[in-house]
Amino acid sequence: MTTSLLESAAPELVASVASGLVVLYGWPGAPAFRAWIDRNLVRRLAGISAVRWDWRAVALVLGVVFVVAAFVQSAPVPCSAGEDDTFALLQSARNFLSGGNPFVTSQCGHYVLVPYGMASVLLDALGSLGGRVGIWLVWNLLALLLIPLIWILSGAQRWYATIFVATSMLYAPLVVGSIQGGHSAVVPVAALFGIWLALRRNPAAGIVAGFLSTVKFPSLFPFWGGLSGVGAERWRAFVLSVAVFAGLSLLVIAIWGGNAYNLLFATQLTRADFSINEFGVLIPIGAMPPALVLEAIQGVSLLGALVFVHLRKWPAVPAVALLTVVVALVAQRFTENFLIWLLPVALLGPVYARWLFALGAIGFADATIALPACMNQGACGLSQGLGGVFGLLLLVLLILILREGSRSVGADSGAVWGSTPTKPSTESI
Repeated sequence: MTTSLLESAAPELVASVASGLVVLYGWPGAPAFRAWIDRNLVRRLAGISAVRWDWRAVALVLGVVFVVAAFVQSAPVPCSAGEDDTFALLQSARNFLSGGNPFVTSQCGHYVLVPYGMASVLLDALGSLGGRVGIWLVWNLLALLLIPLIWILSGAQRWYATIFVATSMLYAPLVVGSIQGGHSAVVPVAALFGIWLALRRNPAAGIVAGFLSTVKFPSLFPFWGGLSGVGAERWRAFVLSVAVFAGLSLLVIAIWGGNAYNLLFATQLTRADFSINEFGVLIPIGAMPPALVLEAIQGVSLLGALVFVHLRKWPAVPAVALLTVVVALVAQRFTENFLIWLLPVALLGPVYARWLFALGAIGFADATIALPACMNQGACGLSQGLGGVFGLLLLVLLILILREGSRSVGADSGAVWGSTPTKPSTESI
């Protein structure tokens, strides 16, 4: 059993060591380690003139890994091993292309529902042209967009932020480990891609964010939050994102009926079978608040954070980070694959990378060890404890971002960062 666990957790363990070294490099208490890395690694790499050292080098390495994973991981899953998510997405796409219902599929003698919106259906349809591998390639390549987006939006600390994300437990291990990992990457991609377009005064910003958010609608909130740093362009981007999201959702309901609405929205808002955040403490003992109370808490928290960053005119990056953490806090079902949602927080630099590293370690331990023991054997104490710690770490991270954003208000260094680029640069990595 121990050997099997180590084999299944190998990508996370490798990433934990690599990102741990990156965190140590950015820690002020380890100047000797930083100097050693600069002298023995960074300078030697910089001396290779044949390579252009920017985000493209990182994306190339990860791109190869993601493509290989698409071929290896797309193999069929036998019925005895559980549901085959790749097959469900492939069948959903084929249903759509043949005029059927893309939200209801079947495998191994039972129905499997596919609770993702129109953007997922269309991207799956594109991927289905390449079969099972094509489905993986679409979502893995979408996840790869995080690398240039992190590079562009992370200011003076772009090398540190990009390398941390590339090695993080919250990124590559999730993308290569499950089709749901790449699928969940649409949340940070939608938010950051939309903000990047909005900052360039591109009218497609709201359209892109609204479209991608139909896959997993929580991504709308970080995008809307980040619009606080965009200026007058924010209102057009906001209206377009709402129009596209609402238009595509209404189209789905018009074609496939009220059951599609229940599957895509109503059921997702109340689904609470397990979670690795603080709700993981309440779910095993049946102490979840009533659905209406839960939805009220979620709505007030998200709208309150959204109004706050816009009234205070926060720069885009801290605002996106704040709304991202609020989403993670109020989500009543936060799974291991949803850890990838937190990656925009890495844009804030080394201090926040340390907190993301801790969240990744706690979430990974819960999802890999404690949660299976809770669900299969009823021994939920460890999972509840880890869920409580995870929620507490999110709360501390929220407070730190509130302080960061407040320092950035009114700064002269731009709508993206505010005052953040004036902090000690880690550009040497």
